[in-house]
Amino acid sequence: MMHLSILIPVYRVAFYLPALLDVLLPQLTSEVEVIFYDDASPDESVTIIEKARQQWPQHALRLLRGARNIGLTRARAQLLAASQAEYVWYIDSDDRIEPTALSQIMSVLKQSEPDVVLFDYDVFYDGSGQIKQREHLNIAPTNSLAVNTGRLYQMAVLDGKHYFWNKVFRRCVIAHIVAFDIPAYEDIAYTPILLNQCKNYYYLTKTLLHYRIRPDSIAQKMDIQQIYGLQAYTEQADYAFRVARDGKSHAYLLYKVCIYYFRMIKRTTKTSLSLQEKAVLMARLKDLYTHKHQSEWQIMALLCRQAMFGKAIKLFLQKLTA
Repeated sequence: MMHLSILIPVYRVAFYLPALLDVLLPQLTSEVEVIFYDDASPDESVTIIEKARQQWPQHALRLLRGARNIGLTRARAQLLAASQAEYVWYIDSDDRIEPTALSQIMSVLKQSEPDVVLFDYDVFYDGSGQIKQREHLNIAPTNSLAVNTGRLYQMAVLDGKHYFWNKVFRRCVIAHIVAFDIPAYEDIAYTPILLNQCKNYYYLTKTLLHYRIRPDSIAQKMDIQQIYGLQAYTEQADYAFRVARDGKSHAYLLYKVCIYYFRMIKRTTKTSLSLQEKAVLMARLKDLYTHKHQSEWQIMALLCRQAMFGKAIKLFLQKLTA
């Protein structure tokens, strides 16, 4: 059985894929496989992968192909289902990794056998390559195996470190835990839940991945996909209350639901979408917003109970100007 599956969803990334593969593939060993999922990509992405398979016949490079586009979230589900390795690592196909990333990760996996390995990363702008920020995780201890007492969940929620690509999970810990059915913002919806499943962790304080900010990404555009951010925060707030039983995270996530909603309403009125598209978006937003169940006043009270007074004030001001 493979020790690690690297899972790479592929859609419209022919321009970026070679840079990732040129660094990743020389690092592979017989214990590591790469599984690609072609989400009916209309560009030359598949051709690039096939050429890589010919160039590196000694490596386990698997290509799954979808007959139709199913979106990033369901592509992640297909990749996870295809793996039988002990560990899985999702990498976005437009990002970059360090030349020693794999060896450092494999060393931790073999020596410490954690449920999850987490590592640092930086964020850079597409085109210019300029670094926007260097990210370090606010968890301890570092560079050693530690018991997860709930800090991983709070880190993902309260610190916003909910990304898939700087985490390597033990596959059996996260398999069949989430549905992978939200069309977008699956990292907010699912990563905190997956981290909450992990009994222990290893935080490797090395910058191993470089995340690319693209102007055409879902997070940067204004369209119907944006509503799923609201859904993700709402569902995560429900999980924080019912399962994680984390009052601080619950209050914070409800706050995020409100702030996200108010901002989306403002952005929708200013966007260049057609009147019909705006009406659909507004209706969906308002419907999802009712799923939080608590009023803004109740959420302000929850925030105050958790000593998050600044956020309570910010929510109050947002409500006044909405």
